[in-house]
Amino acid sequence: MKRKQAPVVIDERTEDHDEQSESEESLSENSDAESSHDSEANGGHSASVPPGKKVKIMKRDLYRPPTNDELNQLKETQNLFHSSLFRLQVNELLTEIQLKEKRNQQINEAVLAVSQMIKSLKKSMEHELQSQKWLKNIRVPIHQNPRAVKGRFQFVPPREIVTAGSYVTGTCIKPSVTVDLVLVMPQECFQDKDFMNHRYLRKRAIYLAVIAKRLREVQGIQDLKYTYQNGNSLKPSLLLSYQGSGSRTVCLNITAVPEEGTFKLNRFHINKSNVRRQWFLEEEEGKSSTDKVMPTPFYNNTVLQDLTLTQNMEFLQRTLGNNTNIRDGISLLKVWLRQRELTQGFGGFSGFLISMFVAYLISQRKINPLMSSYQVMRNVLLHLAQTDWTKDPLTLCPSFDPFQQPDPCLFYEHFSIVFVDVTGFVNLCSDLSKGLYDRVRQEADLAVHFLEDRSVDSFSALFMTPVEFLRKFDVTLHLQDLSRKEVEELGLLDKYVDHGGDYIPAMKPDLLSLLCRGLGGRASLVQYRQLPVPQWDVESLPPSHESLGSVVVGLQLNPESAFSVLDKGPPADSPEAKEFREFWGDKSELRRFKDGSVCEAVPWTKKSLLSEKRSVCCRVVQHVLQRHVGISPEAVKCFSDQLDPLLQCSVNNNLGERYGTGEEQHNDVIQKYDELCKLLRNLKELPLSINSIQGSAPVFRYSEVFPPLPAMCSKDHKVGKGGRDTPQNYPKGCPDFNMSLKVICLLEGSGKWPDEKKPFNRLMAAFHIQLGESIKTQYGLPVSVYPRHIDVVKDNYVFRVTLGYTREIALTKMVRTPEGMVKYKDNEEALNLEREIQALPRLTSTLHGLQQLHASFSSTVRLAKRWMAAQLLSEYVCDEAVEIITAYLYLHPAPYTPPSTPLVGFQRFLYLVGHHDWMNSPLMVNLNEEFTAEDLEEIRARFQRERSSRALLFLSTPFDKHSSYWTRHWPTAPILQRLVVLARGSHSLLHSLIQAGAENSDFKQLFRPPLEMYDLIIHLTWKQLPRQHEAVDWEGDHLPLNRKKSVLSTSDPANTLQHFPVYDYDPASLYLNELKEMYGDFALFFYDKYGGKYIAVLWKPTAFTPKDFKVSHLAGRTVKTTDSGEGDITVVPNVEAIIDDFRILGRGLVSNIQIQRKAHLPSDTTHNA
Repeated sequence: MKRKQAPVVIDERTEDHDEQSESEESLSENSDAESSHDSEANGGHSASVPPGKKVKIMKRDLYRPPTNDELNQLKETQNLFHSSLFRLQVNELLTEIQLKEKRNQQINEAVLAVSQMIKSLKKSMEHELQSQKWLKNIRVPIHQNPRAVKGRFQFVPPREIVTAGSYVTGTCIKPSVTVDLVLVMPQECFQDKDFMNHRYLRKRAIYLAVIAKRLREVQGIQDLKYTYQNGNSLKPSLLLSYQGSGSRTVCLNITAVPEEGTFKLNRFHINKSNVRRQWFLEEEEGKSSTDKVMPTPFYNNTVLQDLTLTQNMEFLQRTLGNNTNIRDGISLLKVWLRQRELTQGFGGFSGFLISMFVAYLISQRKINPLMSSYQVMRNVLLHLAQTDWTKDPLTLCPSFDPFQQPDPCLFYEHFSIVFVDVTGFVNLCSDLSKGLYDRVRQEADLAVHFLEDRSVDSFSALFMTPVEFLRKFDVTLHLQDLSRKEVEELGLLDKYVDHGGDYIPAMKPDLLSLLCRGLGGRASLVQYRQLPVPQWDVESLPPSHESLGSVVVGLQLNPESAFSVLDKGPPADSPEAKEFREFWGDKSELRRFKDGSVCEAVPWTKKSLLSEKRSVCCRVVQHVLQRHVGISPEAVKCFSDQLDPLLQCSVNNNLGERYGTGEEQHNDVIQKYDELCKLLRNLKELPLSINSIQGSAPVFRYSEVFPPLPAMCSKDHKVGKGGRDTPQNYPKGCPDFNMSLKVICLLEGSGKWPDEKKPFNRLMAAFHIQLGESIKTQYGLPVSVYPRHIDVVKDNYVFRVTLGYTREIALTKMVRTPEGMVKYKDNEEALNLEREIQALPRLTSTLHGLQQLHASFSSTVRLAKRWMAAQLLSEYVCDEAVEIITAYLYLHPAPYTPPSTPLVGFQRFLYLVGHHDWMNSPLMVNLNEEFTAEDLEEIRARFQRERSSRALLFLSTPFDKHSSYWTRHWPTAPILQRLVVLARGSHSLLHSLIQAGAENSDFKQLFRPPLEMYDLIIHLTWKQLPRQHEAVDWEGDHLPLNRKKSVLSTSDPANTLQHFPVYDYDPASLYLNELKEMYGDFALFFYDKYGGKYIAVLWKPTAFTPKDFKVSHLAGRTVKTTDSGEGDITVVPNVEAIIDDFRILGRGLVSNIQIQRKAHLPSDTTHNA
């Protein structure tokens, strides 16, 4: 019997007339997409069905064979697209970003209305070009320095008004839709030699000012502003918003070009000079610093872009035609570029440029009209990655006349990248910097790699995740206070003249070359940040070149060579040695190397600390810019190590070197651990041999925020019974904090183990006793034995050695039924045991290997854990979960490459925590690349089916695909929500600090938690906090004297401990555990275990619900009689008594208790201890 088909509801959404403007839409949010359903999808019914109408599908339609169109679609999906899901996502994205017919109609109406307004303007009187008082309050949108210029200006209405840009070619995408209107200026507006000395550019700017003056008085015109076309300060444009009656606002960008035939194209040959240096620099005649007339290629190219605009647009329209797939491919490429901030600002890789490149590939038959949009996009990305426009010029010109047109290779004398237009005169990449072009090539190569890797969510990586500049680059440099002085230092006055006095674009190519030469192989990519194009009111002067702020440079480091402390140069007797010395100056010195050669070399630091090595690139940049450009090191602000102080310790060792950021101390601990492993393997008196030894403490996976230092005993301490160090004079201060380091030893298999849990535990205790005796007898090390572990002192470190046996997990799961049957059932004890002796050692081994591949992993994960603790959430998000999330950034870096500095790694951590969809998506971390594509699909499917029973913050690794060991119980929904809010806020703050060039001390704001939400703050006595020197805002003057010692070398027998120090003793943590155990039903407790000075308390709302009077409910509560008159007795929390208990339990540790919110409390505000 066939199942009855449920009725199908067709939901037809219509565009809302009141929705926001295009500029406020976001690709990541729900926009005004209209659902489009064809007749096939509706089972043959018409799409013109009233909203909400149920449509019944006929039974014959349920089982009909697929049509030819459907078969073709299936075949296309298999052959032409990445996957079925990818095709659906691409189609949905295109639906979201493309303009609807109704919107097109509104735009056409706005274009027609504004065009008619402009055409109705009348011819003006003739004015001197310098005299602009007749414009009244309207300013001319161009820098007019020098002011003196010949010529006269007369406004004549445009010969025609042309709609240009992506709107005409059908590749306009949302958001920020702006339609280009081109006004064709009649020849009457121009005179002879207007091509000289900015006369054309000034007339063009005045022409736009006249338009602005007239349109300002027209009703319906809003937000009339000036801006720069593609960021070029020589080419302003007029930006306005028009709103017709009953329609949405349309944004129009108005530019002006001369009528065809006004100027000859060869007049602007790139080797010709059209701006006289003497005129521009206002040099007196005969006193010019040079008599040579230098070419003005940038100025010429700027004017030529206007002269050839019509021809290039006609070529583009003709080549693209009406092919929907090619247009969709260009739209996808524009989204890809926009998400990477590559299209904005001066020198951006604009949508027009990518469209012209697609047209070039079509003309070269690299793309054909039968390709799908995905294939078009993929082919363009492949060619972007594989071709090099810096060596082989591209040209769209079908023929070449050597007497008229410049040779395409001739452009390389003036521009780094060459792509010649259809006329053969214009370089479409004249303002594109080499750094940005290299970035486009790298991003294209990464995109192709993501598309080929089926384990990567390529759609999200390419189109949905914004790749911000500050999260992309490992090091960010701010070059401050640049001026014309640096232009003169570099000898670039000719370029300064060519760029119309805009000195930053004039010097950028040479600065980039200097940086690339100085950094060499240290950086794989160097790029200037693309800034948004400025906009200003029509009554204001254009922004000065000085007001645009500092120049921001991003460095993507090559981890293999970025941290080298020595640059080896050529042999001392080679011809290249002189050039090397001239470049590096007094930094260069002669050195003899191990192979016997004597070479020039540049040393950057004498210290071997990794934290020092990370600053080498910044020192290189500062030295190069100071030597060759005259920029002082103080004006070069480097952002790479601003968070290092959060990981630094004040303790020094006997060599006088700093502790650094802890990486070297990790290595020292691991070295001592390796020595201990050798001792354990050589034990002779154990009944069973040890199969494997694996450290499970965070220090063994390079993730201990403050790795332990060798323990030292103060003179105030004495050794008590049992060989233990006991603190004396307790009221004066707490002893140093020394942590024990857990080590798991798995024993070999044997059939003699008991089958019951209790006998097994007794036998395991006997094994530990034997292990302790063997270590003490054979090696003479201090040992303390416990039933489930032993503690050993080795080289002043305390190791906690635990014996394990995998069969114990099965014994813990074993349940015997009343009938005598044995069943195995998961329980909390078994899961914890499995985590401790199997999952945690495997995780430690994997993350240890990850640190060997990525040197920045250790500092990044420790910053993440330090931030989690500083936000008082480390009690509810375990350290292992933070480590796995951080590992995800290195194993699945898409759309980036793995981070090479802790600062950018921490940024990405905050973004991931704050923006991952924890509700609907598991975070799958492919440790050791053990996941297959089938595993990933299975995890996603099972997660969706069983979402309600899964952890809220679900982490899936090959060790625990479906169980999420580390987040099974915590965080809860409120904690997770707060974590996400804090991560987003911290990411936004960190982004703004770097962007503003903040001082190093300002970055500690990220680690100061907001306390307004907590009900109580329990302040602790600083003398009893052994970890206070690890606090974010640690005051060194308050550090007890016994922690101002030096760490002596443990290789000296005189410094080696022969007894146990005080270890694992942190009064604040012990107090916190007592509070949670006794009052966990009433409140949540929050504490920063790294030197926190207070414990924050948040009452649980459910705890204040009155409960029935029972003996089991009396703890911490008081009796209350209801007002109903029935004599019902209930119990409610006795807040006053609970607070007194907090004080009594913490006597000697608690200084005072501050009440912040009185929602459930008496009027008293502070209880002094």
